[in-house]
Amino acid sequence: MRLAQHLLRFFLPWACAGCRKALGTLEDSGFCGSCWLSIPRIQGLVCMACGLPLRDGGSFCYACRQDPPSLLIRAATEYRGVMRPAIHRFKYAGRMELHHVLGVFMRYAWSQYPEIRDVQGLVPVPLHQNHEKIRGFNQAELLAQALACDTGLRVLPLLVRRRATPSQVKLDRVSRRENVRSAFALQPLSPDHMAILKGLSFLLIDDVCTTTSTLRECAAVLRKAGAGPVKALVLARDL
Repeated sequence: MRLAQHLLRFFLPWACAGCRKALGTLEDSGFCGSCWLSIPRIQGLVCMACGLPLRDGGSFCYACRQDPPSLLIRAATEYRGVMRPAIHRFKYAGRMELHHVLGVFMRYAWSQYPEIRDVQGLVPVPLHQNHEKIRGFNQAELLAQALACDTGLRVLPLLVRRRATPSQVKLDRVSRRENVRSAFALQPLSPDHMAILKGLSFLLIDDVCTTTSTLRECAAVLRKAGAGPVKALVLARDL
């Protein structure tokens, strides 16, 4: 880190991504001790399809009993408590370095769920190029890179977002599906690369999953291109 950055961090210390309490370090370590302990990690029984915690037991959540997603999804944390402001600051407030500490939870989930490990590559959910240009990075790609460091799997940006979809935040389940319908496409690939793609299994990576609509669309594109089983791992699952 350059001298000017050290001086800036001295006078303007990093704040906890959860509660905004000043952190006593020049590095962006992410969370104070209290917030770190309060992060809602997903443990115990989860829906066998979408990964939602099942506090009352069972095998599938209500939504998946009615309309199971076409891919297996697992998540590291619940999208509540300190995770909401932390992910917001990661994506929108210039806290790109938070991917290091958030990547810890991706690796935790990888160790917790052997059913997602039989894959040959990590595929981040893409941002539209205009949004990525403004933000300066794709948060899903940074999370995938953090996971790749421990797993040895390659990060494969196979997908593009071909239209800038409105934010999903205020949309209901049906509207979210319509919002992302046909929004993704395969990166232009040579015939040789297309042949390599066929039959391989991939793990989609994203920051937050709410209705599974985005992950379903991305998985459909990969399968149409000839990929084998597609699964997904997200940092946080919105309940």
